[in-house]
Amino acid sequence: MTIPSERTRALVFTRRFLQELQDPKATPRVPRSIRERARALERHYPTLASIELAHLACPAWFGPIEPFLARTGGKGDSRGTE
Repeated sequence: MTIPSERTRALVFTRRFLQELQDPKATPRVPRSIRERARALERHYPTLASIELAHLACPAWFGPIEPFLARTGGKGDSRGTE
């Protein structure tokens, strides 16, 4: 069974993974088609602000953004913090 903090952690780390796939320096051997797909998926992926809002609205489903996740997971998360 997945607990709220695990669900939140998965969202944060998946967003980070999608961002890394787009960065040729972080992932030099990834084909362009995969980078484009990651960019398209990340464009509509929940931001840290959205995840925190989900936690406030549904704490039984989403845990809070832990302080270390907010600091490290926020890297490159300036787009779409609405």
